[in-house]
Amino acid sequence: MKADIWMIASACLATATPALAQNDQAADDRAAIIAAYDAIQSQKFDVAVSKADLVIQSFEDGKQSDSVYRCASGSGDVVSTLLGAALGVDKGGADEGKTTTVAVADDICSAYFVKGFALIDLGKRGEALSNLEMAVEMDPDNQHYLNELAEWYKAERDWQKSLEIFTKASETSDLAIVLMEDKKQATEISNATSCRAYRGIAFNHAEMRNWKKARSAIDKCLKLIPNDPRSQQELEYIKAQSGEK
Repeated sequence: MKADIWMIASACLATATPALAQNDQAADDRAAIIAAYDAIQSQKFDVAVSKADLVIQSFEDGKQSDSVYRCASGSGDVVSTLLGAALGVDKGGADEGKTTTVAVADDICSAYFVKGFALIDLGKRGEALSNLEMAVEMDPDNQHYLNELAEWYKAERDWQKSLEIFTKASETSDLAIVLMEDKKQATEISNATSCRAYRGIAFNHAEMRNWKKARSAIDKCLKLIPNDPRSQQELEYIKAQSGEK
């Protein structure tokens, strides 16, 4: 799983299109995020947290209480992000009462995500949750973030909540990935994140003994990535437990 996370994160960092005007702070944020992901790869989780905190603190210091913040990774993503956030404000909910929607660099969301991910490995799951939730709140179409949040609930054995979030991930189109210039890589990443969501759906259904729904989810994954070993393993488990062939 960690290898997949590193592949997806490094690919997005390498191919992201600057969405907003670049300045010294943006350059510092990008350097800190790259260092944070390097620390994750080296299993230096405390270093990853400290690097992520540099970005988070700078962002938090400049936040305005009347604004909604959404992460975007490119010019097309900025337009979609702002429209989506505006519709969200109109519908009410957590953003109700906010008067301004601000697109910020995706490094901000990366900081919350990598901090949450590192905190899990440091055994600080409670602290991790709020950071994962913030990453999802600010980048709601990011399948990668949704999958990781769903994994948090899965580890807590909250099968229904985990299922809801994995399902949302499976139904989400991540525009930052869709707009990548390397379409082959974009397809590989999209298939990998969607397949992970389907495996999560299958796992939760299996825990709740919903064998047909579990099998259906695994079949969807295998259509995307035939002979995926983790999906094949889950399929064999479902067959053995359900008595189906």
